[in-house]
Amino acid sequence: MRRPLRVLVVAVIAVVALSACDAGPPPAATVEGQAITDAQLEHNVALFRFLTELSQQPCGEPDTSIGESESSACTRFTLSNMIQQDLVSQYAAANDIQPDAARVSDAIEQLEQNLGGPAALDDRLGQSGLDRQDLLTLARRLILFGEVQQVVGAESVTDQSLREAYGQQTRAFTQLHAKHILVENRAEAERIAREATDENFAELAEQHSIDTGSAERGGDLGTVAASQFDQTFVDAALALEPGEISEPVQTQFGWHVIQLVSADVQPLREVREQLAAPLEQEAFARWLQQRSRDAQISVNPRYGRYDPETGNIVPIRSTKRPPSSPAASASVSP
Repeated sequence: MRRPLRVLVVAVIAVVALSACDAGPPPAATVEGQAITDAQLEHNVALFRFLTELSQQPCGEPDTSIGESESSACTRFTLSNMIQQDLVSQYAAANDIQPDAARVSDAIEQLEQNLGGPAALDDRLGQSGLDRQDLLTLARRLILFGEVQQVVGAESVTDQSLREAYGQQTRAFTQLHAKHILVENRAEAERIAREATDENFAELAEQHSIDTGSAERGGDLGTVAASQFDQTFVDAALALEPGEISEPVQTQFGWHVIQLVSADVQPLREVREQLAAPLEQEAFARWLQQRSRDAQISVNPRYGRYDPETGNIVPIRSTKRPPSSPAASASVSP
């Protein structure tokens, strides 16, 4: 009985050893069951070094508390990007989203122009051990990331949220033309407000305003963006009809008597895209953070620890949390 038992044990050991050989080394990371191999990571490190050098940005930030090297920080940065891109690519595949070929071509053409032509771009790629196909692959990934960001963001931004943002940012879309007389105390402002008319406003400004720059122009501040003024001043001016003169208004600069000349406010329909862009970015950031929390993601400890709250990889011995979502800000333009 001893020999069969020994044979069985040897066979089991052989099977286990063979299985271990077949499995190979653990991948750099897995994202929802999809592996990111060491070879893929190494190649992408070269791509991201190329990209960050063109944009004159660091390829990751070394954790000085543990003496981390720039190379290690760049690897963490790259792997963080690859994980986020995999999450985005999975969403794109499930929702039939493809990178826009025209945008990819435009991005590469812009890169060529910035570097001095196709030959100069090829030379820079060659210096990094890369070629056109590598750049094309990277451009497609980054353009796809941006397109998913737009789709996810647009789904989350409602008309109500746009109207609220418009109401909060009205000053940014208003061109205000006003005149004012600035004095140091309320009593003087009240006296001037009682005396002021459309006919004598300029004369009173020249005589009494301590804002010497506008006083010599009869108190005229010209037509400028309302955001250039104190909020209290803007609110008081916009409460007037053209030609109307205000009661005394106090700001950090003193007491004003204001005359509205005109106010031109851009309607919501003209600034809709401008308002939507940051709201969509915020919505996408929340979506990506939630995906990072919910997804099954593991990282080989040799590269660090995956932080689902930020979507980044942090050094295992570090308590420092780096900035979130590097992929969301990546660009193929230098």
